[in-house]
Amino acid sequence: MHPRRLVALALVAVLALTGCATGSSDGGASEPGAGGDGSADLVVYVGRNEDHVRPLVERFERDTGLVVEARYGSTGELATTILQEGEASPADVFFAQDPAYMGAVSEAGLLSALPADVLDLVPEAVAGREDDWVGVTARRRVLAYDPAQTPEARLPSSVFELTGSEWAGKVGLAPTHSSFVSFVAALVAMHGEGPTLAWLEDMAANDPQVFDGNEEQLRAIAAGDLEVGLVNHYYVHRLLVEDPGFPVRNHSFEAGDAGDVLVPTTIGTLASADHPAVALDFVRFLLSDASQQHFLEAVGEYPMRTGVGTPAGERPLDGELIGDMRLGEVAGNLDIAADLIARSGLI
Repeated sequence: MHPRRLVALALVAVLALTGCATGSSDGGASEPGAGGDGSADLVVYVGRNEDHVRPLVERFERDTGLVVEARYGSTGELATTILQEGEASPADVFFAQDPAYMGAVSEAGLLSALPADVLDLVPEAVAGREDDWVGVTARRRVLAYDPAQTPEARLPSSVFELTGSEWAGKVGLAPTHSSFVSFVAALVAMHGEGPTLAWLEDMAANDPQVFDGNEEQLRAIAAGDLEVGLVNHYYVHRLLVEDPGFPVRNHSFEAGDAGDVLVPTTIGTLASADHPAVALDFVRFLLSDASQQHFLEAVGEYPMRTGVGTPAGERPLDGELIGDMRLGEVAGNLDIAADLIARSGLI
């Protein structure tokens, strides 16, 4: 096995142990990889927070009268499970937290090409190079901060400025979180391996505060224990729904900067699916206006369908800049990103 793949799978194991890419583990869902009894009309592996997706699964069941078996886990854990199961996987659909792990499944030849009517629902740049996955929603990378502690005018316009001595010991990172891995995969797509490794090494040398996930960074900022944190934008929105007085806000890097990259959630249908027609119907359902509105309002994510809306207080999507992010290449950079993170000294 290629050394980079060994590193990537080792990082997947870390993600699975920390449980950092998923939400609640209860709710009666089967464990990933558990054999089904064949009674379900659709089997979906969901590497997303169960609370975000379960209402839509239930709505799909009500609307269609079909039975859906949704198996929740971390995106890294589920991607690894699918790779191990191969063509024997019971999954019909894989709904992932990010493009990098979906890319590993695509590279293994385990996904089906999606029809044109599905591909046409999302921006052209938010799809796999083999047209075998599409984005469902997107999270923008931002720098979280507390305006009462740090004036916004002091914040950097580029993620590359965070390696400066003025930010030593003040930046939070979650280097084993799948969203950070995808962010690094995007850095590679936009700037190449050398500059990406140099940035990671400089960050490691700048004494960052390391966390398991994104929300932990926000709570540390709110407590005054951390100045800024690299996170996805929607975590602030979620915590503000819970507590309108939550003091942390998002700072956007300059448009087009690598720190401003989108991390799309992704979906694909398995080539070995037992229920291929229903699988495509489920993909279309998640890209419907109603489902996209759910992700916007209940989760604070960017809908991938144009015209649905923009999260409150966030920068609207720019199609030209999305193209510059080269998201199709991000999906193929999992091994590279995991390798660079491990070599940098961040973990």
